[in-house]
Amino acid sequence: MLYSDLYANSLKVFANQNKTLEIQVLIEAAFNLSRAEYWIKKNEPITDLAALRTFYRYRNRLLKDEPIAYMLKKKEFYGEVFFINKSVLIPRPETEILVEKALELIEKPIQILDIGAGSGIIGILLAKRTGSGVTAVERSKKAMYVLKKNIVLHGVGDRVIPVCRDFFSMRSGKFDMIVSNPPYVSEGEWGELEVTVRDYEPKAALVGGKDGTGVIRGIVAGASGFLKPGGWLLMEIGYNQEERVHGFLKRAGFREIAFSEDYSRIPRVTVGRI
Repeated sequence: MLYSDLYANSLKVFANQNKTLEIQVLIEAAFNLSRAEYWIKKNEPITDLAALRTFYRYRNRLLKDEPIAYMLKKKEFYGEVFFINKSVLIPRPETEILVEKALELIEKPIQILDIGAGSGIIGILLAKRTGSGVTAVERSKKAMYVLKKNIVLHGVGDRVIPVCRDFFSMRSGKFDMIVSNPPYVSEGEWGELEVTVRDYEPKAALVGGKDGTGVIRGIVAGASGFLKPGGWLLMEIGYNQEERVHGFLKRAGFREIAFSEDYSRIPRVTVGRI
């Protein structure tokens, strides 16, 4: 069987779905091929039977709608590759907007608190790009494993400190900036999410209470106790939450409140200054 035959046969397996790119990526991963090597070898016979079995295992998981990022245990985000598993969210393009806004505000190395750090993508990137010190707080012990692994992978052990605890139990600390991608999906929205999300990604990292703003509200209420005067709070928020979040920030004493839209023109990232 040729590589091109494997690709064509796999397309037939997913006849009712557009999985062209996914199949190619999984072939490349199973056979340890670069994109260029795949195209060079596509009309050659397959001789690595162990790799072929690996591909079939991947394909069976794809048939069950498992995200490729969890199969391969990695995901590119903001030009960097991060280790991930099912204990953490799969990084999304919307979160890059939060990183971009933070980078715009950071003029020199500062002290940053990353709340609900998960895999550490936000804090690690800010540490690498700005030289800032980051305290990455994550309450899940399973997610903490991923966070620590990424800290080592990206060589920022001297700048990113992982802390395994709930932010709401913290009592001290003063930072120049707080960043967070908190849970913001409502209980009602959870049941309507795509299978690839609902059946595989951690619910606790996605659902923020009945209306989706429970965790956001708590972070805003507690943020002033952790920010230096003039400090910034940046958060990713959900669809149709702009007005409520603006109210939370205003009542908590934040100023210079602004929202940035995502690629679907939905207000996705909020910024406020204390």
